[in-house]
Amino acid sequence: MSSTDLNSRPGDLASWENYLNGINPNIIELGLDRIRKVAAFMGVDSFPDSRIVTVAGTNGKGSTASMLASALTASGISCGLYTSPHILNFNERISVNGVNADEKSLCEAFSAVYDAVTETGIHLTFFEYTTLAAFWLFRKNGCRVLVLEVGLGGRLDAVNILDCDIAVIPSIGRDHCALLGNTEAEIAFEKAGIIKPSTRKVLLGYLSDEAFGTIVSEAAKRGLSDSAIWSLEKEIGVEYTDATHFNLRAPFAVNGVHVPALPLINAPLSLTAALLILQQLGETPDYDRLLEGIRTTRLHGRVEIISENPVVILDVAHNPPAMRYLASMLRQRGDGVRYAVIGMLKDKDIYSSLCELKGIFDRIFVCSLPGERGSTAEHVKDNLLRTGMAPEKVETFDTAYEAYVRAVSLLPEGAELVVCGSFVTAEELLRKLNA
Repeated sequence: MSSTDLNSRPGDLASWENYLNGINPNIIELGLDRIRKVAAFMGVDSFPDSRIVTVAGTNGKGSTASMLASALTASGISCGLYTSPHILNFNERISVNGVNADEKSLCEAFSAVYDAVTETGIHLTFFEYTTLAAFWLFRKNGCRVLVLEVGLGGRLDAVNILDCDIAVIPSIGRDHCALLGNTEAEIAFEKAGIIKPSTRKVLLGYLSDEAFGTIVSEAAKRGLSDSAIWSLEKEIGVEYTDATHFNLRAPFAVNGVHVPALPLINAPLSLTAALLILQQLGETPDYDRLLEGIRTTRLHGRVEIISENPVVILDVAHNPPAMRYLASMLRQRGDGVRYAVIGMLKDKDIYSSLCELKGIFDRIFVCSLPGERGSTAEHVKDNLLRTGMAPEKVETFDTAYEAYVRAVSLLPEGAELVVCGSFVTAEELLRKLNA
């Protein structure tokens, strides 16, 4: 897109998406000074009448945030949810009360940001622009609770201009190392940036001692006591009864929580955060509605079954911890023949990610991904062979759809096909299948 195009206000949503892509979504400028100034101009730099939950972490952010927002909405609490990235439609990023923002509302929000950028003369990145559009919509709709998923890191991420009441960090692993650091302690330092002096509770998933120690230390620097930090299977008592159910034992007692479609390990954090928010709002929990909200939460690309015959599972796992979890979920589904379509981005730890899948798949169909970040199929194949995968069990293709068609054509009756490796892989395939 030319600079002339960027100086012209778009009209419909497709034009706005072209405009935002013209800014270049791959350019990351960490720092909050610019977005804070634009947010102040728009009047969305604080939400004193709302409760804010910020979710950071390497994996599990989207599902944790989505289950939390769904539980609150089902409980009758006006709730805004901001997640990223989207897979098919931009509307997936912003929802109010469980409903994705419509085209008219998004265009109004983008126009409000455009006016503020024009008046202040401050340029914004793709993610900063969309974040302010979300905040504008949440302010317009009078949301009592904002659930915000961090895009990258935490400390310098755009959503972090708002101070959270509850900070949630489901996991910490090695990803985006060039920007966040090469050790879990360095990465945890960035994630801990969402913790503010006004934060009342910090909820943590299963973290290494190294990551946990860093977060406790950073929280203490902001004046939080150890009692403000709750961890899974410590202060947050959990009893997993099977692959899709758990009982919450502490600090609240809730039995029979059903999580059929999203990672079970994130649900106790979502439920605990929802109960804390209801407590802060002075609302009495309706447990039937609360649990119905969690049970009915759906999210594209998280162990998502997109076909029953044959069974096709779509998952956006793209780093070692996420691949490890995907492998564990597939093992729970039992033995049997299982094929995979895999496409990855070249800035990910491809080899370590593929090592987590060793022994899971009988055949793998590798695809190239488009764009400057997309890895070639041959590069992914080379890494697969390094893990010990036999060459005759790996085929390469130019696109995800071509790999998918070939895999389905060879898939034995009763076998499963798993598509994974990147949000881009999911998007490329779903767009073709839905065309």
